Parts: sequence; C-alpha cells; structure tokens
Amino acid sequence: MKVLFAPDWRRGISYQQLLAQALEDLGTNVEFLSEYRRLLPFARGVHSHPSDLIHLHWPEAYFDPRQDGLDLLRRARFRLDLLLGTRSVPLVATAHNLFPHDRSDQWFVRANIRAVLVRAKRIMVHSAGSIPLLESTFGIAGEKCRVIPQGNLSVGFPPPLPVNEAAQILGITKPIGLMFGLVKPYKGIEGMIEHWRIKQPDAVLAIVGKAESAEYGEKLKALASGVPNIITRFEFLPTEQLHLWLSAARCVIFNYASIFNSGGAWLARSFGIPILLPVRATTVDLDEPHPLVIRFEEDSFERSFIQALAKQPDFQMGAEWRARTSWENVAKVTLQVYQEVL
Repeated sequence: MKVLFAPDWRRGISYQQLLAQALEDLGTNVEFLSEYRRLLPFARGVHSHPSDLIHLHWPEAYFDPRQDGLDLLRRARFRLDLLLGTRSVPLVATAHNLFPHDRSDQWFVRANIRAVLVRAKRIMVHSAGSIPLLESTFGIAGEKCRVIPQGNLSVGFPPPLPVNEAAQILGITKPIGLMFGLVKPYKGIEGMIEHWRIKQPDAVLAIVGKAESAEYGEKLKALASGVPNIITRFEFLPTEQLHLWLSAARCVIFNYASIFNSGGAWLARSFGIPILLPVRATTVDLDEPHPLVIRFEEDSFERSFIQALAKQPDFQMGAEWRARTSWENVAKVTLQVYQEVL
C-alpha cells in the first residue's frame, strides 16, 4: 500500500514523521507531498505522487493567508483543488484541530474545512469527545470518525532529570508551574499572568516557547512586568531545553480558551508530570480519572494548583500511557482505517 501524507509539516511537527516511520515498519509505503505548486497546489501535487490513498492532515496549508495579494484566490480555489485531487484516489483526514488556531471566525475557513470532512471517506480523531463537536459544527456523519491515539510524543527524549537538579541548572529555587510551546492567544496565558498578579503564589510561573509574533511577546512581557515570580522565555526551544524545563516543572499548566487536541498535554502525560487542565477542554482525552491530571474551573485554579504542587512528577506513572500510545499501536489502528477505506 502506498499512502501520500499532505502537507509535509515534518519540520515543525514530529507527529507526521513518527507515524510515517511506524507505518513503514508495518510495510506501508509513505510519501510526503512536500512541494507547493502554483494554481492548484494540492491536485497537482497529488497527481505527481501516484498513491492508493491520500492522508490529509492540515488542509489550511493550501489556503493559509500569505499577504501577497493572492489570498482570496487561495480561499476560493481550495474546494476545486480538493475535488480534482481526490477524484480517483480516496481521502482520509485527521482532524487535528476543529479550526486552524485563532481563525474560527473567518468565513471561508469553515467552508473549506467542512469540504475536507465531507469528502473524506474516514476522519481520524484523537478522542471520542471530538466526534459530537465535529457533527454539530460541520454536519458530518459521526459514523465516519475513528478514534486514533495521538501518539507518544516523548519518543526521542531521555527520561527526565530529577526535579531539583533540573531546577538548579535553570537557577530557580521555587516550585515551577510551566506553560510551554508556541505562545499564542488561545492558550489563556494572560489569565495566568493576572492570577499571579492578584494571588502572588510562592511559586514560579514559567512561560517558555516562541511567541507567535514579536508584538504579542512584548504584550505579555508588559503584562508580566513587576509581577513576582513570573519568568518569560520567548524563544524557540530546542529538544534539550524543552527536556530541561519539563524535568524542572512541578506541574504543567494549560489554560486554553478553547482547544480540540493538545500535543503539549499528551507530552506532559507521557513524562508523568502533574497536569492542570480546564474543565472546558472536553475534547482532550488524557485517560482520566488519573491522579496526575487535575481539572479546574476558573474560580478553583488556586486550589487545584496547590493540589498539583503537592504531588510529585513520576516518570514511571506515565509508563502505561506511553505503552498505550506507542507509535506501533497508533500505526496499527491507522492501517486498519486505511484497509477499511480501500
């Protein structure tokens, strides 16, 4: 079987490479649609890579704004591009997100994402709770959906360092509540900064990762200015630095305004770090109830944070999760979906 992954976003997202390698180990030939051709980039790319099946991961790659005067054309042509690219090859889609982050209010996004989900023979999701939301948002048939684990994203990382040793390397003496990853508005970082401003907990809020823009990074720095125990490191985190911060964290904080899936939460779960996650994030499945996963309401964060700090990160407690979400298991379930379609 030959499968074409589109688009090729391996550079910034490990998911595709890890899944492709696991599928290759099971005898499936995976190619990537790496080129971006003019006019009809998806269809022209598909036709240059003959395959048995197309697996589309992030369709917004083919209509994302580029501010070059052609954005309207990209939005309008996408559904034709999709139709021409899938006329003779079946399509499977993974719903990594409900919408591209921070773009749910753009009229064309809803129509283009719906076109993909309607066209797809099967839709892969990472939690059962995602299916009703897809049904209600796009009017698609839930029977097309298949739940596939997001995968063990700790692959490639060594086991964590002892918490105190890692914190000492970072030069931090107080317990660390960590917010990591790409720094974007939907992650509710402003709300956490405001909590530290008002409550002034005797713990460090570390916000680390590359800001989506220099302006947004400066805005957050201004909000955090003068607030005790807040550290901001708005830069790309190489694997070694991310490993160090995860090792030093006493808990990981997620305060999503809205979210569909969370690779960061899956990574923290694999590391066995206590996780604080809002109750509203109903589509993030971390195999709960679990002692290291604490859900909070907006008015109960302080109590939940104290509860999380009372626990200790425990890499061994993530062993069952790492086994269940192994890439071999993910590839086996994915391959079953491919075979079902074909």
